[in-house]
Amino acid sequence: MKKARFLIPPFMLASMLVRILVRILVCMLVCVLVCMLSEPAFAAPMPQQMIVNNDTKQCARFLTGDECMDCTPPVGWAVLATHSSCPQGYTMVTVNGNCKGLELDHCCTEKHSGASGDCRNLVKNSITRQCSFLSSASDQLPAGWMRMPANATPTGWLCPQDYSWTALGKATATTIAQYGPINVVSVRDDADYRVATGNYVSGWTWLKKPGQSASWTFYGLPVDRKLYIYLAPLVTRPSGEGGGSGYSTDVRITFETRSGGENATVALKNTHPEFKMPADTEGWGYQTFGYLMVPEDKISLDGKMTVTLTKYPNDEDVAVNRECCSIEYV
Repeated sequence: MKKARFLIPPFMLASMLVRILVRILVCMLVCVLVCMLSEPAFAAPMPQQMIVNNDTKQCARFLTGDECMDCTPPVGWAVLATHSSCPQGYTMVTVNGNCKGLELDHCCTEKHSGASGDCRNLVKNSITRQCSFLSSASDQLPAGWMRMPANATPTGWLCPQDYSWTALGKATATTIAQYGPINVVSVRDDADYRVATGNYVSGWTWLKKPGQSASWTFYGLPVDRKLYIYLAPLVTRPSGEGGGSGYSTDVRITFETRSGGENATVALKNTHPEFKMPADTEGWGYQTFGYLMVPEDKISLDGKMTVTLTKYPNDEDVAVNRECCSIEYV
């Protein structure tokens, strides 16, 4: 007995082949897209232009650069109009232009398209995972930031792809003084010191009414260690036309954190409590000090902090100026 043979009709065979081919094409397209997304796309350079030297009767094809580099012809050479050809009687030669990388975020990020940018002023912050440019190599570097090491090359000093870019324009608005291992940050610009309208005497503004306040804004603070807000206002208890010495008082301090503002009461302790007296001492014995520790997990990741001092409804007056609040750290 013969076994029956099962034959596939021609139209079914054709349909199967079409489906197989479609699947193959889809797989190939997916592979191409994956490769395009996983590899950096390099931008095409600008088209070459014809340059001439009329003194030497020479021509050359010149590449003007790309999105990350700008090139100019050598001295004595001029760029002809687009699609121009070498003048008759001139000789074609090869010349090198004067090329300069551009200081742009894109051109100093890993796996960027285009030629190498100018990344010598690139600085990085590994804690906040940010990159920025200093306006010049001599600029003061804010705490937590690192400039290009001496053994690094500009082409290898790039911003990681998972970092974000930020501006450090305000980072130099504060002054950082170093005393051995201790750093003292002070407000430098008047715009970053604000005080309520009060009685201004000899460089100090007196806060006499409850709720009157003063604020200081600091930039470029480290975010990987605890900070100390240090205060050195003047304090007196009014007596006649002046005030007495040796008085201490409490004030409210508000400072910015990662999650918003936080309040604390700080005691301003007089430096001469032994001479506490109601008699007018003409400013002597008014000096006080106080401080508040800020844990590192509360510091804003951008390194900025505004500190506000507010007078309580107590008997003492408090005098402030731009220099009487600072931030200290080791």
